[in-house]
Amino acid sequence: MIKKLLLVIASFCFFSTLTFSQPAHPKREFRGAWIATVVNLDWPSSNHLTTAQQKEELINILNGLKATGINSVIFQIRTECDALYNSPYEPWSYWLTGQQGKAPDPYYDPLKFAIQEAHKRGMELQAWFNPYRAVRQIGSYVLASNNVTKVHPSWIVTYGHIKVLNPGLPQVRAYITKIVMDVVRRYDIDGVHFDDYFYPYPNGTKFNDDKTFADYPNGYKAEQKADWRRNNVNLLIKMVHDSIEVVKPYVKFGISPFGIWKSHVPSGIVGLSSYNDLYADAVYWLQHKLIDYVAPQLYWPFGGLQDYGKLMNWWSTQTNGRQLYIGQAAFNINNRNWTASELPNQIKADRNNPNVQGSIMFRALAGILNNEKGFTDSLKNNYYKYPALLPVMAWKDTIKPNMPRNLKITRLAGTGVSALKWDTPYSASDGDTTSRYVVYAFKNASVQKSDIDNAANIFDVTGENYEIPTAASSISNSKVYFGITSLNRNSVESSISNIVEIMPPQKILLASPTNDAINQRDTVLLKWKYTNGAAEYKLQVSSEPAFKTGLIYNKSGLIDTFAVVTNFAGLSKYYWRVQAQNIADTGSYSNLYSFITGFPKAPILISPEHSKTGVSVNPTLVWSSADSAKSYELQLSGSLTFDTSTIKLDSVNIRDTSITLINLSENTIYFWRVRAENQYGIGNWSAKFGFKTSNPTLVQKENGLPLTFRL
Repeated sequence: MIKKLLLVIASFCFFSTLTFSQPAHPKREFRGAWIATVVNLDWPSSNHLTTAQQKEELINILNGLKATGINSVIFQIRTECDALYNSPYEPWSYWLTGQQGKAPDPYYDPLKFAIQEAHKRGMELQAWFNPYRAVRQIGSYVLASNNVTKVHPSWIVTYGHIKVLNPGLPQVRAYITKIVMDVVRRYDIDGVHFDDYFYPYPNGTKFNDDKTFADYPNGYKAEQKADWRRNNVNLLIKMVHDSIEVVKPYVKFGISPFGIWKSHVPSGIVGLSSYNDLYADAVYWLQHKLIDYVAPQLYWPFGGLQDYGKLMNWWSTQTNGRQLYIGQAAFNINNRNWTASELPNQIKADRNNPNVQGSIMFRALAGILNNEKGFTDSLKNNYYKYPALLPVMAWKDTIKPNMPRNLKITRLAGTGVSALKWDTPYSASDGDTTSRYVVYAFKNASVQKSDIDNAANIFDVTGENYEIPTAASSISNSKVYFGITSLNRNSVESSISNIVEIMPPQKILLASPTNDAINQRDTVLLKWKYTNGAAEYKLQVSSEPAFKTGLIYNKSGLIDTFAVVTNFAGLSKYYWRVQAQNIADTGSYSNLYSFITGFPKAPILISPEHSKTGVSVNPTLVWSSADSAKSYELQLSGSLTFDTSTIKLDSVNIRDTSITLINLSENTIYFWRVRAENQYGIGNWSAKFGFKTSNPTLVQKENGLPLTFRL
């Protein structure tokens, strides 16, 4: 059977009809990840996090997905008629703030934030809605006053422990469409995504919609109630599809139905059916082109009554020119019945079928990022080794965008490194603007079509108009050549920009402190000169010039021309050097500079000596004089840890090398330490000494100190 696969080929952008499978590393492939928010599955990890913690968690997830090769995020924003965004119609989600209807404080809009962060990283973001579910567990928490079950109770059907919007009501279809289109209009989303929840999964009881059927039969007879239910869902899908097409036709609309359409279809497949049990007819949606893609949830392995291979191949014959992404059960990797090779074998099978354009994995944390059975490593190092562009949809805008302009290497503002920078392309002939950029790295200046077609040459896909060509890349050469293309909303690719060459960075010149500087403080600001082409810097600071031992600072990945270093010893000499790195090579180390600290060394404690017992309750503590010290600080503690809660005395600005303490507790263990200070800073603490005061009323026992006290 001839299967058609639409490709947009880099700067040449032509369409071909192919009859073969995708290469091992396809340039175009949908690599999606579901980020589930319901019951805090993926994000946020708790509904009691601060705004800063929520943002940090989401950024970490997006960074992890990006590093793994994911190019599309399916972000759940409506779990049960609630909102993880600022909705004028539905309450803030309980799963976000711990109280339905309560906004984040400090305020932010999670959807807007997620879109911005995903787009920065060159990933698209689709808004994931659960269309009908209103309450997933009755009584599990207090509902907000504007919850739809309170505002429109006549729209609700209670089914076991859940409540759902009644799919048979025209008002419900209009309401859901209003919710979806509010997001489409106000947010820069790339797609609208529905999951597998339509009519509820059967629980053995009757779904009570007889009155709705009687009131709104839509021409269906009593014996056709199942068809009527399917039509109710179809009407919603059509309404949402048509509305998106009018408002923002570039926004994708996709659905991820339960993986079995009908039991015994194809032959040998047995199980619950989306068509008969959930009244969701994905084949109808494809036949009538009501969705842009279908992502059936094939959460089973190869073999058995729900054979992955059979189902995947059957779905590939139903697409009617729309795109097919397989929903894969990454969460099942830890299932003892799943081997480590199961999901990799599924990916390979998908790629061998030209009617499969990729997959969506459930879910981000438990499956993709937790590296169960090494799956994350397998994606990073093999199956998703190189970035992939999203597949082009032939029925959407296929006008080629203009190329980026004026690609150059220049210092990135606010940093000390060089970056590839380019100007935004002019709008295309249809007015469309650029959505993302593809950064290519080549080993030769003469770029051929085959070079652009090769996914191994994709350095990055980004939403920014700059790229720092770091050394962390599989491409390494004494000279590397870069070019940039632009992508429109439909991932149609422009011609390639001008090509620029990146050469290894030059040797760094150190700036301050000057060589052989003296009297440096306890915290030193080390500075060096910017060098053209540097993508990052490595700084080493050591107490010996060979840098074999005594390293107190050894850090790569610095993007500024300075670093603040501490943890020095007093009146000691240190050596430092810097080197620059980029994708082409690592530069030579700078000349070696040294400096001497000016603050005092740590004093040596003298009396009472460590582990001394029978010490007076009015002891005199004595220590050695530290060179150049102006004053001393002494701490007395009830614990070796010197935690704040255990400090008995903290005396500063002591001008002598001894101090007499008054009225310590009898028969008590104390610990003490001293440090010196001068105009250049505070020295390190001395060693910790301990002693035990006497008990005049008792005979002191031999071995009276605890083991943790003794040397």
